[in-house]
Amino acid sequence: MKRRGRPRTHKPSIPAHIDQAKIPAGLLWDASGKGRWYVREADPEGRFRTKTVAQPDARLSELHAIMEERRGGPAKGSVAFVLDAFHASLEFKALAPSTRAHYADYAKAIKAYPTRMGALGTLAVDRLSQPVIRALIHTIAAGKPATRPGEKAVPGYPSKANHWLRYLRRAFGVGINIGACKTNPARGVNCVKEVRDHRMPSREAMRAVQEFARAAGAKGPREKGAFPAYLWAGIELGYQARLRGIEVLTLHDGLIAGLIEAEDARLQTNRRKGSKDNAVRVGARMREAITTLQAYRKTIWERRKLATPIRPEDRPLFVSEDGTRLTRSGWNTAWGRMMRKAVEEGVITKAQRFALHGLKHRGVTDTTGTPDVKKEASGHVTDSMGALYNHDIPAVEPADDPAPGLQPGRNS
Repeated sequence: MKRRGRPRTHKPSIPAHIDQAKIPAGLLWDASGKGRWYVREADPEGRFRTKTVAQPDARLSELHAIMEERRGGPAKGSVAFVLDAFHASLEFKALAPSTRAHYADYAKAIKAYPTRMGALGTLAVDRLSQPVIRALIHTIAAGKPATRPGEKAVPGYPSKANHWLRYLRRAFGVGINIGACKTNPARGVNCVKEVRDHRMPSREAMRAVQEFARAAGAKGPREKGAFPAYLWAGIELGYQARLRGIEVLTLHDGLIAGLIEAEDARLQTNRRKGSKDNAVRVGARMREAITTLQAYRKTIWERRKLATPIRPEDRPLFVSEDGTRLTRSGWNTAWGRMMRKAVEEGVITKAQRFALHGLKHRGVTDTTGTPDVKKEASGHVTDSMGALYNHDIPAVEPADDPAPGLQPGRNS
């Protein structure tokens, strides 16, 4: 396409590394001071103002990327451009649906993450380096303290930092293969150390939150302080069956063996991460939770005039207000609101907040039996993973203070 308008006149003050014949249209050079690249924009009143878009050390490719971005869409070679290219690739489409959903959340947050050079999504991948990515990951992992009065400190999230690093490493790697970028600045950057925080609730805190959620779930859908009825039921199932959060949310009628009212009813688990499935006996508490979820689902489907699927596998226990399977983000939103409300009303303290995954720790710990029994109940394959979730403290004898009637077992 031919450039419209008269050709640019040569300006000696423009940096020598810029081919002046290839400067994008609409971009102007100001030679004052150290120099700057700028554009002219019209304000709401119709008056034109200047806006600096790049410094004199910017390369020609970056100037083109800036102008492309201003015309709409991510600039070629930028972080946002490479991430979008990765999400459109066959490598991305071959991933599990849950992984794709996580990656979509990561991409949205990464593109908007603020840096001193602008939003992270606008930066050129090939201009980033390993130290830059390392500093980004360490900042997310360590957080930011408050430096000014009234400023809120940003907590650190080591797990989030590592998730972002692995995602960027993968996205940039695919970006090289498909020609979206030339380098992978995330390669070679080490993950940060994560401190294990199981956040297992005490039985008292767990039951207090559950009763709070049960009372809120009994209110009308639009009544003040109401929460979905599936919250308290999810707590019960996660605890009794020792399930991870995603394993709770993907339960369906097809996993219930026998009639739910029968004494021999069982709930078959759908464990992830290589854990073994088992069939958990449905006790009184679990039966009440399941029937509550089924009644809540029936109410939603009747209100929405949705047909009940014939196959039990197509009838999820957890549904949202629109009648579809409840998503992880939908659950997290409702759970977060409930926890904040529970803290505000003094049901628990802020330090007693827990996540759905903490209930698996609580359930494994409360399971009666030896460590082998607990490991079989939780579905863990290795002893180390079984021990990680078992926080039971065994009662043992002192070294040399036998109980009455016993002789000390001392070797001499």
